Amino acid sequence: MPDAQPTPVPTRPQILASLRDAANLLTLAGAFSSLLAITFASTGRLSAAAVALVGAFILDVVDGPVAKRLHGRTADDRAIGASLDTLADVISAGVTLSVVFLAYADFEAAFIPGALILTGAAILRLAYFSVHGLTETSTTYTGLPTDLAIISFVTVLLLDQPLTRSAFQIVLYGAVLVLAGLMVSSLPFPKFTGRPFYAVLGFGLFLAATHCVIAFS
Repeated sequence: MPDAQPTPVPTRPQILASLRDAANLLTLAGAFSSLLAITFASTGRLSAAAVALVGAFILDVVDGPVAKRLHGRTADDRAIGASLDTLADVISAGVTLSVVFLAYADFEAAFIPGALILTGAAILRLAYFSVHGLTETSTTYTGLPTDLAIISFVTVLLLDQPLTRSAFQIVLYGAVLVLAGLMVSSLPFPKFTGRPFYAVLGFGLFLAATHCVIAFS
């Protein structure tokens, strides 16, 4: 009886090989932008933190369309890209938003519950999306997507100028609780494509420019 041939062991790609994927580089850049936002917020440069948050939002929004246009992506490339995207979203929406929120509240203990609720809601939302996700024909998300939570949060930050700090902190606390509730809700939110997609990107750039003006005024 002939000897059985050994089953070949599949070769795993190197970890750094994923950096050859342009979409993955954009996702990593978004995570780095979130880290910058945390750094700025922790050192009191709140407008700069808002600009960095917009950077994380834009990079998160564009990495998906870029991935769809790349040729020759393997199943491993797509799986790693999806995992990277979720991890980057945990950093941006699950951690960075809460740090920036606490920074605007001068890291007072009364605001910690709001930060915990926001972080928990973002992580639950991302876990749900990782399991259920979207199909190619889906036109709506269940619950507020984390990237829209980020851009909504940055929009509310503009109220820091016309309001007193104490009044703004109350408004921001309320906004955080609303955003957390929307992320874990069953409400449908549209998937932006075409002109609405570019309109959201343009609004993000407008927010970044506005916060830059505030930072240097």
